[in-house]
Amino acid sequence: MVQVIHDKHQITINQKTSSKVLIENVVMMRAYINYTVLYMKDGSTKLVTRTIKYFESSLESHGFIRIHRSYIINPKYIVGQDSETDMLLMSNGQEVVISRRKKRIMKGFMV
Repeated sequence: MVQVIHDKHQITINQKTSSKVLIENVVMMRAYINYTVLYMKDGSTKLVTRTIKYFESSLESHGFIRIHRSYIINPKYIVGQDSETDMLLMSNGQEVVISRRKKRIMKGFMV
């Protein structure tokens, strides 16, 4: 769940321990069965016990885009693209595939 705390937008990772991360530090999210893996700007990862769909609607207002059923990305961190294979290169070194149906949406964000 996205929360505003002292004018900084944060995602709650674990409600029991109140672990949170700043949205601006999230490069991308990847679905992993019923979990979501958050890839952070510093190269670390966080595993959240929520599905990627749980985050999708609340992160759209922060500029995040769902480019595949398994990926939500932050377009600020796109550093390259390969139009032949429909892959994006993210600032953390991850390569992310763009689904066939999302190519049209991504044209405005391509580097």
